[in-house]
Amino acid sequence: MKVRVALVVLFAVSCSQVTDALRPSPTTSPTAAPSASPSDGAIVVRRPQPAEQVTSPVVIVGDADVFEATVSIRILDAEGVELTASFTTATCGSGCRGEFSTEVFFFTPQRQDGIIEVFETSAEDGSQVHLVRIPVVLVPVA
Repeated sequence: MKVRVALVVLFAVSCSQVTDALRPSPTTSPTAAPSASPSDGAIVVRRPQPAEQVTSPVVIVGDADVFEATVSIRILDAEGVELTASFTTATCGSGCRGEFSTEVFFFTPQRQDGIIEVFETSAEDGSQVHLVRIPVVLVPVA
C-alpha cells in the first residue's frame, strides 16, 4: 500500500511540474507588441550603416536565421529601380543563426540616394520576408 501511495504522489508531482512548464513565464505576455525594428530579427545587417556612402562593390555583412541559410539582396536607385540582385548564404540557417558577408556589384552613373534590401525569399510563394531596408548614398566609381 505504501508503494502505491508513493507512486500516486510522485505521479501527481510530476504532472504538476509538466503543467507548470507548459504555462507562459510571467515575463512573457501573449499580447506583447511586435518589435518596432524594420525586421523581425531573422536578419540583422551590420554593414553598411544607414546614410553611409557606398561604392561598387559594396560589402554587406550581417547575420541571419533563414530557410536554407539563403539571404537575398537587392540594390535600388533613388527612383526605386533595381540596379542589381544577388544572394549569399549564411554560415547556418533554418533554426540557427549564421553570419554572412558578401560583395555586391552595382553601377550608378551619378551620386544618388539608394536602398539596399536584404531579405529571405519565401520558399512558399517567392515573396520577400524578413525585409531589412538600409538607406544609403550610392556613389559612382571614379
